[in-house]
Parts: sequence; C-alpha cells; structure tokens
Amino acid sequence: MNRDVVLIVLGSIAGGLLKIIGGLFFGSNTLFVDALTSFANLLALFVVLYFKRATMMPADSDHHFGHERFEYVGVLVTMLAYSFAAGVSVARLSSLRDYSVGIEAFYLAVASIIAYLPPVLLSRKMSSSLRVYGEFTASEFIESSVGIVATIGGALYSYLIDFSGALLLTGFIFYELLNNGKGLVEIMVDTAPPLNIYEEVVKEAEDLGLKIEAIRLRRLSHTKFHGDILVKGGKDMVEKVSKLKKTLKTQYGVDVCVEMKE
Repeated sequence: MNRDVVLIVLGSIAGGLLKIIGGLFFGSNTLFVDALTSFANLLALFVVLYFKRATMMPADSDHHFGHERFEYVGVLVTMLAYSFAAGVSVARLSSLRDYSVGIEAFYLAVASIIAYLPPVLLSRKMSSSLRVYGEFTASEFIESSVGIVATIGGALYSYLIDFSGALLLTGFIFYELLNNGKGLVEIMVDTAPPLNIYEEVVKEAEDLGLKIEAIRLRRLSHTKFHGDILVKGGKDMVEKVSKLKKTLKTQYGVDVCVEMKE
C-alpha cells in the first residue's frame, strides 16, 4: 500500500470519527447524516482498494480482455453503501422531535473538514475507482461545510437550522448517487471512447501509410479501450499493422483487432 493510499485511509477514518462523535454525543443531526456517510465511505474505500488490486491481474482464460472492469465493482459497492446511508437518514429525520445541539458539534465539524481534505485531493489523482471514491469523499467535504453553518446555527439559535442542514445533506446524497450511477451505466453499456481517441487512431494509421475504412471501439475503463478496425494499405502491411497495434496499445490504451484489405 503506497503512501498516498495510507493518507487517504487515515484521513477518512479521522474525518469519520469526528463526525460520529458530533452526531451521537452532541445532538447534531447534520453531523449524524455525516456520520452515516462516513461509515459508508470507509466501507467503500476498503472495497475499492481490494478490487483495485484485482484490476492488475493479467488476462486469463475467463477474462480475455483483462480485469480492468473489476474496479467498477468497487464503485457499485460505494453506491450501495451510500444508498443505505440515505435510507437510514430519511428514517431518522422523518421521526424527529425537538432537540438541542451542543456547541462542541461546531468544533468537530470544523476539524472534520480539515481531516477530509487530503483524501479528496489524493484520491482524485489515482485510478478510476478511487476517483469516484474521491467524488463521494468530496461530498463529505461539502457536508462538513454545511455542518459548520448548521451546527453553530443549531447551537446558538434553533435546532431547525441543524435539522435543515440534515435534510439538505440527505438530498445531496441522492444527487451524488444519481450522478455517479450515470457514469457507471456508461461503462456497463459499452459507450464509445471520446472523439480524440478516434482521431489519434486515424492519425497513427495514416502516419504508417494505412487507410482506415471501418472502425469500432468501446470503452473498457476510463483509460482502456477495445475494438476492431479495417485497414487498407500497400506494401509491408503485416509489419505496419503490427507496429500500429503496438503503438495504439502502449500510447493510447487501445487494444484492437485489425483486418487487412489489399
């Protein structure tokens, strides 16, 4: 486990514990919602790290194109964990009565936003699954900002301010689920790569004196693609095609089957 991953884990644990304390012991329902998402974040992080290792396995008899998509199992578990957190939040908030918020909850909200900053920044520089984890953890960062306002308002003025913050954060969880669910669906339905990938494939072929007459590509992950192309060229086609396939795979993550046409 590298240094960045260790910092992500430690920062997430620290931020989660601070919010759990604020939610359970100092009366803030805004931080209670935060606490639930913190549990979800920690579970999701370990699942994501497990499946991140699985993506490094080479292709085998059961997975001819490698294990790249295993990382999206981690994304799915992340979404399930957040769905559970959202459900518990709705159940709790729908049955609340008057309550009081301690000023200590405000201090914990401030401390948690500092703790979550390293995990957000570091995870967004890493693999696709950890980037998605970073997006959810960024929601924790945003929730902490709301928590600062809601807890001090709840402590000094009215519990309704804290209650409103809890409702807002619960709604934000549903928004995050919808947004990231769309991204997961794009991968599951074999979405085509961005236009610039096609342009690079055509350019590399033309540089070798090959003309692409047909091309089909699909996305395996955010950085890996697969497909087939039909090329037409003159002399030394076998050698040119071999060089094209190697260049596309090493430089652009595009693994293609090439059919040659005289």
